[in-house]
Amino acid sequence: MGRTNRSRKRKAQMDRIKKERNSKKELLRLKKTLGLIDEHGNELIQKMEEVIEYKTPEQLKKEKQAKEEKEILEELAEERAEGEIVEVTNEKTGVIHRYNTKTMRDQFGSLPVWKKPRNTERKMRKKVHAQKKQFNQAWLNKFVPV
Repeated sequence: MGRTNRSRKRKAQMDRIKKERNSKKELLRLKKTLGLIDEHGNELIQKMEEVIEYKTPEQLKKEKQAKEEKEILEELAEERAEGEIVEVTNEKTGVIHRYNTKTMRDQFGSLPVWKKPRNTERKMRKKVHAQKKQFNQAWLNKFVPV
């Protein structure tokens, strides 16, 4: 059987009363663990402002944005760091490519063939297609009814 709304409301009301009653004890226990009061309940620190640092949501947001911007600037600085330039001649075309060892790009801004995932996928598809076209099973050629 399901619970009625009346019982839910009554339980919520009792929970509110219990929370109100226990909040004082919880506050004392919290202060004791933080070291703001001693065992007898005497306050050691008069002002909570000395211990707690308040920040508004706007300040938190600005700090987060500043941190992200700093990380992005660091990444860009790492990318700008120049690597060694290596010259490689293409055997088929005879074009000289100057590769940067850091970025793996040549002077035209293109990556090497083995680094491009789209090209490797395309070559694999062509290879598989060609193998399927050349594939002839013996039993298909011999035992086809006429």
